[in-house]
Amino acid sequence: MTIIQTVTELGVTEDTIKVQMAPSGGKHLLADPGNHPAEHFESQMSWLRFQTRQYLTRFTDNQSDFVHSLQKKHRTPFRDVYFKYTSLMGSHMFYVIVLPMPVWLGYRDLTRDMIYVLGYSIYLSGYLKDYWCLPRPKSPPVDRITLSEYTTKEYGAPSSHSANATAVSLLFFWRICLSDTLVWPTKLLLLSLVIFYYLTLVFGRVYCGMHGMLDLFSGAAVGAICFFIRIWVVHALRNFQIGEHLWFPLLSVAWGLFILFNHVRPIDECPCFEDSVAFIGVVSGLDCSDWLTERYGWNLVCSRYASCGSKVFLRPLVGVASVIIWKDVISKTAVYTLLIKLLRFHDDRSEKVHFHNETSEEEECLLYSGVSKVEIVGRFLIYAGIPTTVFLLCPVFFTWTNLR
Repeated sequence: MTIIQTVTELGVTEDTIKVQMAPSGGKHLLADPGNHPAEHFESQMSWLRFQTRQYLTRFTDNQSDFVHSLQKKHRTPFRDVYFKYTSLMGSHMFYVIVLPMPVWLGYRDLTRDMIYVLGYSIYLSGYLKDYWCLPRPKSPPVDRITLSEYTTKEYGAPSSHSANATAVSLLFFWRICLSDTLVWPTKLLLLSLVIFYYLTLVFGRVYCGMHGMLDLFSGAAVGAICFFIRIWVVHALRNFQIGEHLWFPLLSVAWGLFILFNHVRPIDECPCFEDSVAFIGVVSGLDCSDWLTERYGWNLVCSRYASCGSKVFLRPLVGVASVIIWKDVISKTAVYTLLIKLLRFHDDRSEKVHFHNETSEEEECLLYSGVSKVEIVGRFLIYAGIPTTVFLLCPVFFTWTNLR
């Protein structure tokens, strides 16, 4: 009698055994979140949530075969390197470094719009990832081409890369087409570059084995929704003077913390919530910086190339250094000293950090254990400090160094 026959008599299906058994010494077949049998999720989800997930799994059940066949047909060493490194254009650190650039080159409003569409694209895509709990294409058979194993520990749909690329591309399309200073040949060139960026980032997620088609389409929908809401808000509040209302920064911070502390709980360990905390913190930090600027009439807008010349290109050297010093040198000590030593927050970080760091590909993905509350607030404040550095402090530094 075979093992499969024996366990079938005990009421366990053959499909369940095939899913749960892992090759000896290799990657556990349940190492990635979202790959457990339906029973794993049904017992821990509401009826509506589980039925939604079951409906969507019909689009993910065969995605691994599709992605694997695409890789077999199109993979080359050059494309591996190209798509591996261009995927960084949707990474956390890329946005930390690149998003401030328009501010320092005199295009403050562009960065403001990008922060809003990216911030809420990250949050909404992360919320849906954790709500649906859908798997990425399975590896093996798919080869995952990535510089970071961190992202492979997230659920699949929606793709945050697809959401970000869609939101940013629509924003640039909108701004380029409405520009009064660009001639049409220049507009066509810029629009072509935007399309090239979009296709590279989105198709690269399939090529690299990170996402299937449901992930891409649902991510694109999230990005488009966030873009159109942002455009509507800009139009509806075009005459709103935020500096006249003390409640505005308070509401922004309260709203940011509210949606973070009411984020859906994933079933398995999934780190995408960390990016949501970071970006919502950036959005609130931007709102507070804008309020301070308008409230006190500070003129902190950086001049553009036409009026300042080539020295505008030296600003990123000072600016990036300032952001890195805040984020990697000052912020953690300052923020957690404030929260724990002065405000008496309970420090519940150590057990969560230790728990996350123990997982490996040879072990089954762990059940979600919760997030440190003080770390949510701390990470929120650390990233809120980035737009404060970019919008308020850097222009002062540029003035001191004669770069403004």
